[in-house]
Amino acid sequence: MDFEIGPAILAGLIAGAIMEGPVYMQKAMGLPVKQNIFRTWGQNLLRVEGGAGYFAGFIFHQGIAVFAAILYALFFQIIGADDNLWLWGLVGGLIHYTIAGPVVAKIPSLDPATGTVGGQGFAYKNYGALDVGTSFVGHLMFGLTTGVLYGLLHSMGGSSLAF
Repeated sequence: MDFEIGPAILAGLIAGAIMEGPVYMQKAMGLPVKQNIFRTWGQNLLRVEGGAGYFAGFIFHQGIAVFAAILYALFFQIIGADDNLWLWGLVGGLIHYTIAGPVVAKIPSLDPATGTVGGQGFAYKNYGALDVGTSFVGHLMFGLTTGVLYGLLHSMGGSSLAF
């Protein structure tokens, strides 16, 4: 299976939006999840305030998601995957989570409970089990979605490549 950029980009855009769903659904239900990557990227790193900061953070996150999905597609080509991209996507999600953990520890995130910046720790461990689990599930969702969509959208693919 050859690498194709178009399906990788589209898979990344969709998977990037889906992966943050659990965070914002839990927030809407009143659960005490602290992470907020859109605010972190937009307000803390890009220095854009208010609603525009969330939007800027979303766009920034989508760019990272596209880049990650391209890496996943290259990974699929390198290992010679020609079926079960859903499973290879999950493997990619585990790798992605392992890489993202130390990145999360370094980016300046604002703790909504204390107002302190930068105390989230590796993979949000200082925020508690809910945030660690949510980050883990989000990365697995990203990998699964990227694998399935890339397989379905690839010119050589379809359901036989995705599943």
